[in-house]
Formats: sequence, C-alpha cells, structure tokens
Amino acid sequence: MRRLSLYAFVITLLWLGFVSAISFLEAPIKFKAGVELKDALSIGRLVFDALNRVEWVCCIISWLIVLRLRIVRTRGSLILLALITTILAFQTWGLLPPLDARAIAFLHGQVPDASWHHPAYIGVEIVKALLLGVLASMQIQSFARAVISE
Repeated sequence: MRRLSLYAFVITLLWLGFVSAISFLEAPIKFKAGVELKDALSIGRLVFDALNRVEWVCCIISWLIVLRLRIVRTRGSLILLALITTILAFQTWGLLPPLDARAIAFLHGQVPDASWHHPAYIGVEIVKALLLGVLASMQIQSFARAVISE
C-alpha cells in the first residue's frame, strides 16, 4: 500500500512538471526565439493539445489513487483535486477551443479581435500549478506519516 501511495505524489509532481515545462518555459521561449509567429502558433496548438491530453491522464490516475487509498485521501486533497479538475475542465472546454479558433484564423491570414481567453488561460494555469504544488506537498506529508506510523 505504501508503494501505491507513493505514486499519488509522483503523478502529481509529474503533472506539475509537464505544466511548468510547457506553459512557463517552452511557450514563452518559442516566441522569444525568433520563430515565425505562424510557425509558433502551429507548434503551440499541437503542444497544448498534447499537454491537455497528458493532463487528463494524470488527472484520472490521481482520482483513481485518491479514491482508492485512504492514506492519501484527505478532505483537503479531495477539495484540491476537485478544484484542479474544475480548472482543467474549464481550460479544455472553455478556453482551448476559442484559443485554437483564434490561432487558426491567424494562420489563415485573418487578424482576430483581442479576447480575454489568453490572459484567462495564463491566470488559471498559474493557479493550477500552485494548487498542484500544494496537493503534492499534502500527499508527501500523508506518505511520510504513513511510513512513520508503520
């Protein structure tokens, strides 16, 4: 059982690593590297679609672990995972489709109007990363308590 509880924070840290590497490192660097805007948008669409799929896999695994193991299932961890899942759902169905449509319009030579979707995505991405960090910390503490009590 200890080994399975270990995976709770490993999955959470892996998820946080993907989000941090793509959203806060790869995406900004791509635009500063002198890559053509159209190429950057094309690559970004593919990368963020892949990231979103990886995030859903991590989310589902996290829920399975949290619901299966009492060691890592605390009220706080359930609330945090629910908040993170809500943010991910909002990004997936509320923000990514309009951002994708905007990128496609730009790639076809149109200049789309400014929208609130991109700043909102950045804001909720920051909040999600912070919540993932807090969740991982809680899971590590739960694991440590379980190991010490045995």
